Amino acid sequence: MNMFLKGVIYFTLIISLFACAKNENSALQQQAQEDQLISDFLKRNNVNATKSQTGLYYVLDPIGTGEQASAVTQIASIDVGIFLLGGAKFITEKDIVYRFSNGLLMQGIVEATTLLKEGGSGRFYIPSSLGFGQSSGVVNGINVPTNASLYAEVKLNDIRTDQEQQVIEAEIIKKYLADNKLTLTKDSLGVNYVKISGGSGARPRNGNRVTVNYKGTLLNKQVFDSGEFTFTLGAGASIRGFEIAARLMQKGEKGIALIPSHLAYADKGSGDKIRPFAILVFELEITGLE
Repeated sequence: MNMFLKGVIYFTLIISLFACAKNENSALQQQAQEDQLISDFLKRNNVNATKSQTGLYYVLDPIGTGEQASAVTQIASIDVGIFLLGGAKFITEKDIVYRFSNGLLMQGIVEATTLLKEGGSGRFYIPSSLGFGQSSGVVNGINVPTNASLYAEVKLNDIRTDQEQQVIEAEIIKKYLADNKLTLTKDSLGVNYVKISGGSGARPRNGNRVTVNYKGTLLNKQVFDSGEFTFTLGAGASIRGFEIAARLMQKGEKGIALIPSHLAYADKGSGDKIRPFAILVFELEITGLE
């Protein structure tokens, strides 16, 4: 059965999992066994770790000197590596951006982040109840068994507000335009539009039925969707940034729109490719306007 493995990393990385019910042990027995397993591992390796109330063991080195998370509405950027306890590394991710309250990362990594200040890093020993639980599967070629205890290295790059995230994304878009030698035609409500070739006639207005050929990519050029889309402008059938871009174009016009996350899928992301706070790039052509 195909499922989402929560926390590898975000719901966006889909892998094949198999839910395994372990009837011979209660949840409390399993937690006690894992706690003993982690404790024994720490002793064998001479690691002096602190245990949290949830059962997470941690060593902060250093804790950091900047801001510490103080509200679930805040946004964090982290670097993370995840290993099987005493085993292979199966996840390496840089600059993961997520909101504490959205529940898209495994609980152990979220808790680890809240223990750090900006610039700080730590080593974290995570029981399965704070990790993948009874899920199992193959992640990046490594078999992750059911009830796997994990080891993670986490660095908190920074804590952000929504306004600060928008400023960061605006700078990223500016750099993308420069790196790709694209000349900005218009910036409308945060959507950066580059006209490639001209069309004619009026621009779409609310109530118009618009047909668009499109290709959507991430900043790394990875395609997440393409095709033809017909929708009524102003009816909420598409993300807000897509509608803003369409209003800037004429029938027959081709262009490129860079859409910041707050006008796209914001802190939730979408599907298996678009992560939270992802900036989207659309190649567009208006082929129909009624």
